[in-house]
Amino acid sequence: MAKLHRGYSRFFLYLRLREFNKMKKSLLSLVAMMGLTTAAMAQAPGFDVPKEQKNIKVSKTTYMLKDKALTPTRRAESYSNWYEFTKAYEENELLGQTLSGFVNFIQPDTNLCMVYSDGTKSKLGFHIVGTTFDPKDSTFLNKAEVLTRFNPYTVDTLAFTQFYIRQIDQVKIGGNMVDVVDTVYIQYFNITGIKVGGYTFQSNPGVTYRYGTPSVDKLSYKSLLNSAAIKTDTLLLTKDYADSVVMENGVPKSFFGRTFASLPNVTSKSTNGADGTTTLFAFSVVYQPMVKAALGDTGMAYNGSTVFKKYNMYGVRLASLDGHDQSITSTNKINNMFVSNFQVRYGQTLFGFLKSYLPGTVFGNTIFFPSFIHLTTPNLSTKNVVAGLSGVQVYPNPVASNASADVVFDLTAPSAVKAVVTDLNGRVVSTSASVNCIAGQNAISVSTQGLSKGIYMVTVESNLGRMSSKLTVN
Repeated sequence: MAKLHRGYSRFFLYLRLREFNKMKKSLLSLVAMMGLTTAAMAQAPGFDVPKEQKNIKVSKTTYMLKDKALTPTRRAESYSNWYEFTKAYEENELLGQTLSGFVNFIQPDTNLCMVYSDGTKSKLGFHIVGTTFDPKDSTFLNKAEVLTRFNPYTVDTLAFTQFYIRQIDQVKIGGNMVDVVDTVYIQYFNITGIKVGGYTFQSNPGVTYRYGTPSVDKLSYKSLLNSAAIKTDTLLLTKDYADSVVMENGVPKSFFGRTFASLPNVTSKSTNGADGTTTLFAFSVVYQPMVKAALGDTGMAYNGSTVFKKYNMYGVRLASLDGHDQSITSTNKINNMFVSNFQVRYGQTLFGFLKSYLPGTVFGNTIFFPSFIHLTTPNLSTKNVVAGLSGVQVYPNPVASNASADVVFDLTAPSAVKAVVTDLNGRVVSTSASVNCIAGQNAISVSTQGLSKGIYMVTVESNLGRMSSKLTVN
């Protein structure tokens, strides 16, 4: 198969042509495990993001959704109470390595094409983009409070970078010229409308990689909206909210994006049981232009080609890193992007078990959707910790072998902390890396890689003391 170029749309085109001979992933079977949809496959191909779509800038203007319209506001955001998984992931998992940001344009159909600087023409393939969010993820350490499954929370504000390229302002309808108003839908979900699934790699069949998306059977392939959403916001886009595309000699050179912010006011669920997925939150973005493209029309040409019929385009800022796979092995911390493309809309499937949404983790280069989520919780632990280390708990518990679990604990002061796993005979079977933790609630991830079924002890060791808790591997 020829080398993949020009982002995701060409990736899906190759899949549609069933040229799988160079894929690193392939389907094996569909199985059920612990109530999760799980399939085994080998690794998927990577992709190249066009350099033209990486040339972006973000303005200081934030648009707040109010009464189905966008109101511009200039304000200094305080991110101390915000959760931003992509930035936390860069600093924690990637140790400061930066993901590459780019514009991804969304279309309700696979009609509109882009012509790139080398003359290559490729269809835009993503119809829905979104993210599943989990504040229990220990990746947030030192960035925000790591919540537990006992902490329901309300998402007060959601923010991300949007790009609205407006090339037509009026269209003739019934013999009259009317103003063009494009529409964006943002849908919000808690666990009542979220499906949690998993897949395994051929090269590592003992490990299940997790993901979360909106419910598969609630998606309308006609409207691209999901009836399982807790709430749907409608953005009406006029020329007042258009961003600029910088042109040079008739060629697009860079894009200006603005931060969009909405007020979801969606509350997660909580549980007193061992299930670590009930506090998930997700949102999705769908764009419905008033004037839709015909099959084969060109949206933009980066090589100077003449665009004969112009269209308005809407996109969001995404991110990726060449050759990097995001691995989610714990059901207790699921943070992943998801998309839908032309295959799933028209009844085809990718990897068989992914029928309406594709998690960003199945790609050779994981896709991320940088977004800011501000939340509040009414019952973050406020108990008076009189000394040192306390409140040690492990979840999920029981946990599958060859997975991971989070050890949550409270500190009265900052301290270096590590978690030591021992069997019932006191033999050390694994030790986590030492982590500098803050005063308050913290979490450390421990691996069950290679552990047989049975009961183990997890001991949190710090300068402020040590405390143990049982862990069951099944």
